[in-house]
Amino acid sequence: MEVPARFGEAFDALHAAASARAGADDFGPPDYCQGLRLLLQAFDEAPFSASGRRFAFGALTGVLVARLYAQSGWSRHPQYRSVAIRAPLVITGIPRTGTTALHKLLSVDPQFQGIERWLAATPMVRPPRGRWPEQPEYRACVAGLQAVAEAAPALLSMHDMTADSVDECLDVLQQSFVSNLFASSYDVPRYSQWLLQQSEAPSYRRYADVLRLIGLADQDKRWLLKNPGHTWELESLFEVFPDACVVQTHRTPLKALPSLCSVLEVSRGIYHGAQVRPERIGAAEAAKWRRAIDRAEAARARRPGRFFDVDHRRFHADPIGVVRAIYRRFDLELRENVVGRMRDWLEQQPAEQKSGHRYMAARFGLGEAQLREQYADYIERYGLE
Repeated sequence: MEVPARFGEAFDALHAAASARAGADDFGPPDYCQGLRLLLQAFDEAPFSASGRRFAFGALTGVLVARLYAQSGWSRHPQYRSVAIRAPLVITGIPRTGTTALHKLLSVDPQFQGIERWLAATPMVRPPRGRWPEQPEYRACVAGLQAVAEAAPALLSMHDMTADSVDECLDVLQQSFVSNLFASSYDVPRYSQWLLQQSEAPSYRRYADVLRLIGLADQDKRWLLKNPGHTWELESLFEVFPDACVVQTHRTPLKALPSLCSVLEVSRGIYHGAQVRPERIGAAEAAKWRRAIDRAEAARARRPGRFFDVDHRRFHADPIGVVRAIYRRFDLELRENVVGRMRDWLEQQPAEQKSGHRYMAARFGLGEAQLREQYADYIERYGLE
């Protein structure tokens, strides 16, 4: 489908494209429309490249496709409503603090289930893994990631993504169009400012129901979830999962924030090409995650017994030791054969993912003195010097 000349006029075209792809037309309650319309207006103020416009239209179509799949799945499997999600293990922390590596390491344990990327994109009752390659939705996800790899080859080495591995809750939460995914992926200050004033509680309620659908056939498995954005919305997380067990990762912002900005620069390049402005990324992200930390601390103060802290340096030095500590903290069983599988996974990781990637804080307008002052209490509280 041809991308409309103005995104602000693309609302109907996006829905038509999504319906054609999914073969359905029930998008569910219209509460998502305000965020989508505002995002489209913000897109018309953003510096898209020609190919970036097509990628953005396809990305938004994909979010609407996910809504259609969720609605269809709920209609076909109304018993999802009775599924209980008990004490999920939830990994969070500001971005680039080791959440992804910890998440994928823990996902080796078969006692857990997670949100695989292809199922976040097309929610359905999770089929047996051996049948995944037969699913057109799975193959479409593989093709989509290949397109991303071709558009931004460095991105997948910075942030590991595959169709069949667990990924972020953000990929489900975006269905409500009240999401930091859009604020970080695109240069859309109007949408970003609007987002700061919104509650994501409705997004979390929908997200919980999507998990109930996906895990309908795996109710004996405990959910393993991960999303840096949960630091911003811990109250909403505990509203839907009151007994959540939260693992919060920590790393000095002097390293985490420049690393995040580097990833976002590459990601935005898919959409904005050479018009990406690195200096705009730094200030916005530093302010956003400072506020997220404050919100997380307030939520922690109300539930001190539900958290376990992981220092990025300790995890890097002794990942299995950190895993053992997490299991002890939340009374989980860690079998020695699973430890062996975890060690194998660690050995198999590409060298560039073990060592990280290179970035320069000054490129994003981030100075060491500024970040030290901005995050002084956080650095001191968790010993992040």
